[in-house]
Amino acid sequence: MTDTIHSIENGIPMVSTRPLDEARPRVVVVAPDVVGTRMAGPGIRFVRIAEQLVDVAEVTLAVGIAGSDTAAVSGRGFQVTTYSDVDELVDIVAAHDIAFCQLVDRDVIRRGSSAGCRFIFDLYNALPAEAIGAERIGGISTQPEKDRIFGDVLSYFRFCMRAGGYFVTSNERQRDFWMGYLLASEGLLPSELDGRSTAEIIGLVPFGMEEGEPLAHEHGIRGRFGITDDDVVLLWAGGIWDWFDAETPIRAVARLRQTRDDIHLVFYGTTHPNSLIGKPPAVERAQELASQLGVLGVGVHFIDGWVPADRRAEFLADSDIAISAHLDSFETRYAFRTRILDHFWASLPSIVTRGDWFAEYIDANHLGVVTDYGDVDGTAQAVLELADAKRRNEIRARVSSVREAWRWSATTADLRAVIGDWQSRLRLPELPTSPPAADQPRPSRDARAADATEQTAVSERVRSPFHSFFSRLRQRLAR
Repeated sequence: MTDTIHSIENGIPMVSTRPLDEARPRVVVVAPDVVGTRMAGPGIRFVRIAEQLVDVAEVTLAVGIAGSDTAAVSGRGFQVTTYSDVDELVDIVAAHDIAFCQLVDRDVIRRGSSAGCRFIFDLYNALPAEAIGAERIGGISTQPEKDRIFGDVLSYFRFCMRAGGYFVTSNERQRDFWMGYLLASEGLLPSELDGRSTAEIIGLVPFGMEEGEPLAHEHGIRGRFGITDDDVVLLWAGGIWDWFDAETPIRAVARLRQTRDDIHLVFYGTTHPNSLIGKPPAVERAQELASQLGVLGVGVHFIDGWVPADRRAEFLADSDIAISAHLDSFETRYAFRTRILDHFWASLPSIVTRGDWFAEYIDANHLGVVTDYGDVDGTAQAVLELADAKRRNEIRARVSSVREAWRWSATTADLRAVIGDWQSRLRLPELPTSPPAADQPRPSRDARAADATEQTAVSERVRSPFHSFFSRLRQRLAR
């Protein structure tokens, strides 16, 4: 391929003159979170998707989040590049045919589109549904500031709906959610439908399961915390966020240990690798409850920090049961618990709370036990049921029957098909080079700047899973 030099007019790269008949498009995958040895779900997802796309495209992973280790993700068949500001990311995007991204600055989208780059937006989690019920948004818990930040979130995604050539999400529930958002945002008009089905507009690309098998070279859990080979280990395989319910499993295990001191509950992922998120308040509440019940460090264990992505197998292999519990919240309806894929990867039986998509899937395929919201008795009974090795082995066999459908090579099939036929499948919408009036925040410029300064100070003390995104969004709007 031959790169072309883009002309600049009023700071906006103009449409590229590169030929449209190139067999393999140039795709930039813009990582939305820390990538390296210690990655949370978003980082893992974007690295794995970059790996899968090398079969159909020339792929570059663009990394700009502090704390990332690019050397750890190099040598995987794609290029890795870094950026430190919006202008550098614009230059990267403008040199590609397609950008696959989740959360990027609007200027990057506008200027990248003007340069001829088509955008595919990753909507694998319904962020507005998560944010509306979050304890804090962008580190803010007070009103009316919280509502104002949420308004910015809605505005941002309305813009994405108009800017995207294609979208991907995790399941049918989420597809319905985002299709409604797309129509309400005027991101799809009668003149643009062209007989396409919903699947041709929003594809299903759920989080995937690792291609290889989980190989443990040492113990992650057994031999620590007084846990022996004969004990029953329940693993909470991920972070503890606002919408999760760590308290119910803790109470269930505390009750069981009155007669079964061989039962242990282990949490890994207490401090997010992105320093802007850090240790969520929900972790501190869970630890406080375990302490009050007398099981902290005895039957309930919290592993400090974040387990490196390539060491997850050590903890999964040392576990007998995987557990994930959540609250009856707005978020639950549209959730896709990516940690469940690690349950499948290790062929572990699951104990999950009802209400979300995966609970229905696990129940329908008999892959574990589904409990009610906040049901301590039901959770304790589920643990006792799965503490029986024969029962676990029966479920493990059923988990093995569904695993192949969840490999990354399978879950990314829709995306690879679209990129393989990108010239006909991806539209290039015409976007204004400046924000339309509807996208402008209501307060004055000075008021917005004051708000952003105040929120930055507050967010140094209070963090949430949305902090890194919303703080960048607010700072951008305040300019």
